[in-house]
Amino acid sequence: MRFSQFCDMAENTEQEQQLLQFFKNDEQVEKIFSKMTCIPVVGKLCKSLLAMGDYESISAFRQSEHYDPIKDWNFAVDFDKKSLSLTPNDEQKKKAINILIIIIAVIMVLKMYRKICNRKKY
Repeated sequence: MRFSQFCDMAENTEQEQQLLQFFKNDEQVEKIFSKMTCIPVVGKLCKSLLAMGDYESISAFRQSEHYDPIKDWNFAVDFDKKSLSLTPNDEQKKKAINILIIIIAVIMVLKMYRKICNRKKY
């Protein structure tokens, strides 16, 4: 389920408090996410999740700038096992595939250009 749907479902329930406590009190979670903040794309998500611990409720978190980067990601949390899963949704996967196709095409064009330029020198 998307993070925004989870927030709708968990708002003003016991799950809300469990989620906020998950990010407030767990030093291991904070340590892992703080290391991951320098990784592109994932860094914004980790910063958003770390910031969640600073808010008193999900509704306050939703009104912050930290909510936007994470709201469309698929989100699953298991409080018993202390596990958290964030995965891109289908739209984000399609965008990533299109970006990879463009990058591969540019690399191929540059390699072909390099071969053509090297032939003219001899």
